[in-house]
Amino acid sequence: MTHQTILRPLMADVDAMGVVYYGKYLDFFEVGRAELMREAGGPYVRLRAEGLELPVTEAALRYRRPARYDEPVVVQTTVAWLRKASMRFDYKLLRGEGPDRGQELVSGHTVHGCVDQAGRVRPLPAWVGQVLALYLPSAESWQ
Repeated sequence: MTHQTILRPLMADVDAMGVVYYGKYLDFFEVGRAELMREAGGPYVRLRAEGLELPVTEAALRYRRPARYDEPVVVQTTVAWLRKASMRFDYKLLRGEGPDRGQELVSGHTVHGCVDQAGRVRPLPAWVGQVLALYLPSAESWQ
């Protein structure tokens, strides 16, 4: 299953030509990821309350077409896999309206490790797999 979030790039997200600055797409990924986790019942605040964090350990983006100021962008987010102490999210950003609606703008992924407040690697809590199971491609994706 794929989670969808719609956002509109702000003036702070774009350059002088009104095109989204390349680094801002990672912020859009974060919005999609946070909304997926919130909707699934496992918001980041729950992890933080347990003294855990999910820092990014890897990020990749592929730029196809630019997003522009105030034009809706659909952020599609899926959970590619969950491991004992890490997880990967995949993203597709699509044009949200107009004649090119659905056109892919950017795709990519982020990998996150699970650490405690001191930065030591910790296993993901069991509830993470339970709440994100709906967004996994298969049961084998949770190891």
